[in-house]
Amino acid sequence: MKTMPIPTKNINETDEEFIERCVADEFMLEYDDNDQRLAVCYAQLEDDEDRALEDINTKPTQEMANEAAQGLEWREEFGRGGTEVGVARARDIKNRANLSIRTVKRMYSYLSRHEVDKEGQGFYSGDEGYPSAGRIAWALWGGDPGFAWTKRKIAEIEKEEKNLDIMKKNELRHIQKIEETDESIIVYYGKAEADVDMVMEESNELYNEEEKQNRSNPNKEVRTFNVQDLELRMDGDNATVVGYGAVFNSESNDLGGFYEYISPGAFDGRLEDDVRFLINHDGLPLARTTNGTLRLSVDEKGLRYEADLNSKVSTANDLMELLKDGTISQSSFAFTVEDDSWRSEDGKNIRTINKVSRLYDVSSVTYPAYNAASSSVALRSMEEWQEQEEAKKLEVNLAKEKDEAQKEEIDLRHRSLAEMRLRVIKNK
Repeated sequence: MKTMPIPTKNINETDEEFIERCVADEFMLEYDDNDQRLAVCYAQLEDDEDRALEDINTKPTQEMANEAAQGLEWREEFGRGGTEVGVARARDIKNRANLSIRTVKRMYSYLSRHEVDKEGQGFYSGDEGYPSAGRIAWALWGGDPGFAWTKRKIAEIEKEEKNLDIMKKNELRHIQKIEETDESIIVYYGKAEADVDMVMEESNELYNEEEKQNRSNPNKEVRTFNVQDLELRMDGDNATVVGYGAVFNSESNDLGGFYEYISPGAFDGRLEDDVRFLINHDGLPLARTTNGTLRLSVDEKGLRYEADLNSKVSTANDLMELLKDGTISQSSFAFTVEDDSWRSEDGKNIRTINKVSRLYDVSSVTYPAYNAASSSVALRSMEEWQEQEEAKKLEVNLAKEKDEAQKEEIDLRHRSLAEMRLRVIKNK
């Protein structure tokens, strides 16, 4: 059987128009039945969606290429900086090869994590030890031009992905039947009840796409504090919960191999975020900053909140009673980190959260902090820090070995000269 080209979706064509055209295409007659044709057409539609993202221009700029070339030269000259992955990435950037969407996302992730390397010694020209291993690695991934470029591309990708999602929701149809005649193939569409329910659920404000992304964000972390002055203020049937979601300069418990501090200023610029007040970081919000029922502030102690509870909500009434009798006495907050730093002190790995990039919620909680999932992001950060420290140690050791080798070479030359002089004297 000769394989014919499968139809592709036209730019102004809806999903259902494409499916109808695809199954009726003469090239699809090589497939035995309509179910087969339909499966092939749907697979082609998914491929077209992937290609829609590939329409985004992912060719590195000349500035990025120059930076990557510099990084490769430095690595060759100094023997440090980056990994084999970084070298491979630099070669692609230097050659200005079109990068995959996945690669662009990885570049953005890497450069976001390693921007902190700019604070290290030897990153800038004129610094002692320039170019540092961090500076060379930064160049391999496109440097500052690459970071700015990936930010723009990520925005384009997210916009395109959102548009694709909207299109899919608007065109959520099921094929009910296909009629085949001698002259044509007719496709009949209809909405399944389950699909209607799903569309209605996703249109609900409390379960919109942003909300789901916020709750499932893989970079989101959760921390809990046992604050003794958690307060419940009653006003008739209504109540206000007053407490601290986070405490500054207070060492945490062991979070699975490290300890943590939160710096004053970590929440600068974050009090205007759309923040919810929840129970155990889940369920319907009991208060929210956007409608004024949740109010955030920062004082010397930490992140302070006031959450107004609505007595008409049964969950709020349950929380009031649990707070009254002291069953619930702890607060927690969910967040993502923009900037953190690490140090080793008294045999302990210590992380300091310098700046929060997003504040999702503050919560009353029934169980305190540590669980592996909530600390996994921090553990990745710790591993990167440890790798950097090992690289620094290796760099120092290599420098020492080089110095020792040079000293040995000098000593050998001195000995050789002394022996030559001695032979000259004897010959005289």
